Amino acid sequence: MRLASITVLLGGLIQGCANPCQQVCGRMANYAEDCGYTISDAELDACVDVQASPEKEALAICRDFGDLDTIERQWSCEELDAYWGTGGDAGGATSSTSE
Repeated sequence: MRLASITVLLGGLIQGCANPCQQVCGRMANYAEDCGYTISDAELDACVDVQASPEKEALAICRDFGDLDTIERQWSCEELDAYWGTGGDAGGATSSTSE
């Protein structure tokens, strides 16, 4: 089982404490790993920290479009660098691919 998956599973135990945008971090990390990226716990934590206090509009967007099926339809594996890479809004985390 992947490290991010374990983190997400443990995070699910306290799901009520995470806002919808923080929940997207775990979904995006799992998807990124399926695409060959390596997402560390520190990167996932940075994303969750950045998403700790999103604006009301951002929460609505995360609620409406943050499920895994929507994420996979909207993001290609190549586009994940914009989320996890240095140019994204996931806390400035960088990732490497195994491709």
